[in-house]
Parts: sequence; structure tokens; C-alpha cells
Amino acid sequence: MTLLDQLREQRATARTAGDEILTRAAAEARDPSPDEPAQYQAHVTAEREAADAMEAERDRQLVEVRAMATRGRTPTLTRQAAETASAFRSAIFAKNPAPIEVYAEQLPDEWPSDVPEPVHGRSGGVRIHTRDTLKSTATQALGVDVYGRIVMHMVETSSLMRAGATVITTSTGEDLVVPRSTGFVTSAITGEGAQITESDPALSTVTLKAFKYANYFEVSQELANDSPTNLLDFLARQAALSLGLGSTGYGDDLINGVGTTEPRGLLLDAGTGVTGPTGTGTTLGTQGTANQGTDALWSLVGSVAEPYAESDSAAFIMRNASNVIVRKLRDTSGQPVNGLTDRRSILGYPVFVDPFMPAMANGNESIAFGDMSRYFVRIVNGIRFERSDEFRFQNDLVAFRCIVASTAP
Repeated sequence: MTLLDQLREQRATARTAGDEILTRAAAEARDPSPDEPAQYQAHVTAEREAADAMEAERDRQLVEVRAMATRGRTPTLTRQAAETASAFRSAIFAKNPAPIEVYAEQLPDEWPSDVPEPVHGRSGGVRIHTRDTLKSTATQALGVDVYGRIVMHMVETSSLMRAGATVITTSTGEDLVVPRSTGFVTSAITGEGAQITESDPALSTVTLKAFKYANYFEVSQELANDSPTNLLDFLARQAALSLGLGSTGYGDDLINGVGTTEPRGLLLDAGTGVTGPTGTGTTLGTQGTANQGTDALWSLVGSVAEPYAESDSAAFIMRNASNVIVRKLRDTSGQPVNGLTDRRSILGYPVFVDPFMPAMANGNESIAFGDMSRYFVRIVNGIRFERSDEFRFQNDLVAFRCIVASTAP
């Protein structure tokens, strides 16, 4: 937290405390007690002192920024920026595993408009860029700006866990046997003094194995140390995201896994609740026609046992294209169908878009509905993002790997 943030907090705390004294007396319909005026005045004084200190700190920082411009706009690191840079150097050279806390410092809105170029806009973001030159010909030796952050590409991620799947975290990866019931005991009316008929619940088990998903990459020490972009942050994020992406990530297997060399996917054990309308494999048919449009969706809801359909975790899962097909349903007057206008729900149930759900086609289970908490996902020892500075010592490379061991019934 910056000094300005601390002073703002002190000012707000003093103001709130003073207001509470006046509000309390007004709410109780009484005059202030003998000691309350002194307490109120103390809070007013504390608020004024904090405001004066904020003004002095802003003036000091303005002087520093203008001096920086006079010196040719050579950037001066703030205390937080210097500490962050030191932490990154420690992580790279001393292999310090301690987490790095990054401060997103901003200048206050009330700064004057004549602040020099290093500060842009009223948000006060400091402009950070690097320079390079085009070297193909002498006439092309023009400056080139490099944007200070790597722009992350748009990714597709699995939504099944977000839909409410039950996640079990274990510290080791041996087989985990999960007992489950498949039938209740039988109850019946029993006469006075008559023997109660014995009835046992039906039980079975599901074995959760562990399958390791991993990726690995290397970067040079020079790139890790000298890059002006958010390289290490970018590498960590994309490594973790890639574990859940594409046909080789566990996100696809959570939906379509066959349960042998990969987890059992959601669709492997899901029964076919409703078959789409005859004559089309890529739509829900025509709204207003029996068993088509939202009729088909309601029939899918009706195919699920009542306790599951009424569960707080009951939800639809489908890919984005299928979601759009549902949203395009129109009634006989051409108006949007009631229950489909909120993009976060369908017929009052939450809807989650998952890119690994099959597209609408003949024979495909393209829309799933049920109590998603009944689907179990096992994660072994969390997600590991690790680095090694020794493995490629001779090449002066830093090695990274990201690993998750996961399974599903």
C-alpha cells in the first residue's frame, strides 16, 4: 500500500468515526454526551491532518515528476517498483522461491493537467516502453515502441468445474475408491405388531485414478532477466491454462474421456434423456411445434430424477454454438421466447458454455442437464508450476514445467 493510499484510508476512517458520533446521537433522539463533542473534534482534526499530509505528498511527487521531465524524462523507480525489481532479480539469480507481490500504483485523479508526458491521463498511469531500431537499411533506423505487456490470446477453457462439479483434492495419487448408493431401502405400510420387512440399500463403488497432464518449456536467462514485458507472469498463466485446453488437455477429457487411459468424461455415463426433433440434427426444430424448441429442453429437464432437477447445482452445459441456437428460438409472433433472454440461464436454470461439448448433430449428446455436483473431479496435490536453473546449466537456460494430476468418474 502506497503512502497516499494509507493517508486516504486514515482520512476515510476519521471521517466515518466522526459521522458515527453524530448519527448515533440523532438516531437516539438525544443531545451529545459530555465526552462526545471532544471525540468528534479529535476525529475532525485527524481527518484534516490526513488531508494536509496527502496534499504535501502529492506536491512532493509532482516535483519529482517534473524534475524527471527536466532531466530528459529518465524514469525514476518508486520504492514499490524498486522492491519489485529486486524481488525479480532475487528470483532469477538467487533462485528465491518466495512469491513476488506487485503493486499497481496509480496517481490520484486530482493531479493537475500540466503533468509532463511520462504520466498519461487522469488515471496517472506511468508510460513504460522500450526502444529498438530497424536495422535492415540505414534509412530505416526509426524508433519502434514495444508495448510493455504480452497480450494474452483468447482461450477456451472447461466450464464443468465452474458448473459445480465436486472437486476432491488428495496429497497422493493412488486409486481412490468412492462409495455410492444406487438404490434406497424400501418402505411400506406395516400393520400393528407385524414384522417389518428387511430392505437393504444398494451400494457400489467408483474408482478415481490419477492421470498426469504436463507441459514443459525453456527460456534463456537473458530473456527472463532482460525482457521488458510481463514474460514470467505470462508464462505461468499460459502454462496453467494450457493444461485445460485442446484435445490433449484434461478439459476435453472431463467431457469426453473414455475412462481407460484418461478420466471418465461426463458424457460417458450420461443417459440419453431426449432425442432431438426428426428431420434435423443441427437445431431444436420450430418453437410452437409439439416436442420441439423449448419443449425439447423441458423434456430433457423432465428426464432427470426430481431430486437432481431440484438441486441447487442443476444446470445446462453446452457449447457456445448450441447456446446460440437455443437463444435464437422465437415464438409464433417472432418474439424471443420467455426464459431464454438472460444469457446466464435457460428456463430458470444456470447454463455453462463448454467448448468440449459436442456440436449439434445426429447421434451427438450436445446438451447436458443434471445435478453437476454429482460429478466428481479429483486433483492430486494441486497444480504445480516449477522451475529449474540447473537442468540446462550448460546452455544457461531456465526450465519450467506445469503439472496437474486429475481424474473424474
